[in-house]
Amino acid sequence: MMKPPERNFEDTGYEFLLTTLTEWGVDLYSGVTGGGVFHFLKYLSPFKPHQRNNVAEFLSLGEYSAGFVPLGYYLASGRIAAAIATMGAATKLLSCGLTDAKLHDIPAVYLVPICRAGTEGYCPLQDTSLYGSNIVQQLQAELPNSVFVLDNTATLTEKLTQAKVQLNNSKPVVLVLIHEVLTSPSPDHRPPATEQQMAVANPAPFIEAFRQASAGRRVVVLAGEELARYPDANYLTTQLCAKLRAPIVWSINGANAVCRTNPYGYGYISFGGNDRALTLWQSLGENDVLLAIGVCPDEYTINLQKISAAHTFFITNIRDAYGHIDNGFSHVSRGAYQHFYAPLDITLCAIIEAIEQQSFHNKHASPAPKELNTGALPLPGKDYTDLAKLYQHLDSWWPIDSIGIDDVCLAYKDRQYVTQRPNNNIQFYSLYRGSAMGGAYGAAIGARLAAPQKTVFLFSGDGCFRLFAGCLGEAREIGVVLFLFNNANYSIVEQGLSKIIPDVPNEYYHSQLYSLDYCAIARASGWEAEKLKTDLSNLNGILNKLEKPPARSMLIEVSVDPRQELGSNPRVRNL
Repeated sequence: MMKPPERNFEDTGYEFLLTTLTEWGVDLYSGVTGGGVFHFLKYLSPFKPHQRNNVAEFLSLGEYSAGFVPLGYYLASGRIAAAIATMGAATKLLSCGLTDAKLHDIPAVYLVPICRAGTEGYCPLQDTSLYGSNIVQQLQAELPNSVFVLDNTATLTEKLTQAKVQLNNSKPVVLVLIHEVLTSPSPDHRPPATEQQMAVANPAPFIEAFRQASAGRRVVVLAGEELARYPDANYLTTQLCAKLRAPIVWSINGANAVCRTNPYGYGYISFGGNDRALTLWQSLGENDVLLAIGVCPDEYTINLQKISAAHTFFITNIRDAYGHIDNGFSHVSRGAYQHFYAPLDITLCAIIEAIEQQSFHNKHASPAPKELNTGALPLPGKDYTDLAKLYQHLDSWWPIDSIGIDDVCLAYKDRQYVTQRPNNNIQFYSLYRGSAMGGAYGAAIGARLAAPQKTVFLFSGDGCFRLFAGCLGEAREIGVVLFLFNNANYSIVEQGLSKIIPDVPNEYYHSQLYSLDYCAIARASGWEAEKLKTDLSNLNGILNKLEKPPARSMLIEVSVDPRQELGSNPRVRNL
């Protein structure tokens, strides 16, 4: 934790704000300087690769990518980072990452300025007023309780305290900067501590209800991404499944809460889901109880369908989480529903202890088969890399304690289908709920800066590349490894449309892209670059360079067949 700077009575509101953010542990800011923000940025040290100095630093990065940096930073370390924009359209670019922070319940700080009072009607440049972009109201429409306009030095303490409460509840916050206010001397005191320990509810009634509902029924466990934020989640889910002899399935990010060797692991469900997991999920009915731990019932997890179990038990510890209605999820449960709010690890330990003291009488399931898919993997066309072989090779190679991030491309659908189970050496994340192509680049930068001892692998497509290519130079010395899928196509779209509108000629899908020399672009931006041979004959040589986190970022271009369809996309039935 950084030591906050000493405060003086004459400190401005900007200095008070920086001191407060420092006390919260915020040490990385990313974005672009300019009107409205340079008065704050002058207090931040320039970011220097490989020389983090335990002070607040600013990484200059295009706003679209910068908006996602705090997401990767938090996922890799559990620490909060900030993104900052100049006025006008820059805030719109930054807020793409803000949207995914909201949809994935990730705490992050977004700093945006507005035009000074009195300029309304005078058409100021980057007009943020009611007559221009009306940006404060736009932000409040998306985050009704998390936008704080810093318009009075007398209320800075109160508003920053409220913002910290939102961050503590896994919500992003927007701090709106008004220069004429923040340039004035601030109150000579600091926000009170907001880290009070919340009393943990007694889990006994919830556990007893779970025990009674499970009697004579099959129990199925669903692991979600909130659970993956607990360091002992893999161990606890393995213990739980063993005690109950219950199968477990998981969401895309919930996989990080499941150990590969869990004998009852049936696989990913829904988007990119494994055949055994999908069969199990679709079989839920009146003879089943579902224990959903840290789950958001999003489209890529339950595909806009109600959960068919006779009784669903939800465990979460985020109030007003994304997907809730009236702070609950009863609307997605066809049968009985019960919800318990408490830290997930404490609750799981209590359930396991209760089972040890008095066995549950649920129906026992068989361990999962070795193969979680029932069909053969399709082959690519001639002169293309077999993605299935590439994923399988990487799955046997990943360095210990690595991080992987899938962009909105084939990777976030196909990888999990091919590899079937989580890999204990690497945690994979996908920020899929906002479906923001190219956002994973900023998240990968954030993850790498948060955990420089870990190698960060990014999987992205040539369509996503269009959204961050101009920001390659700023990450050249950060050490991100980018697998870039080159198929001259928006492949997720084409694969889906071939089923949705099969009678329409391919050219009317409008999914074609012009193929670029991606290695040349990367090298011109200061990156190392390699083109993977389609027979994978140079793969080991490339990977040998990546056994340890690289000092310089590397792009690995992969020629991909857009028609090699590996993972399933049940969402097409909704379109």
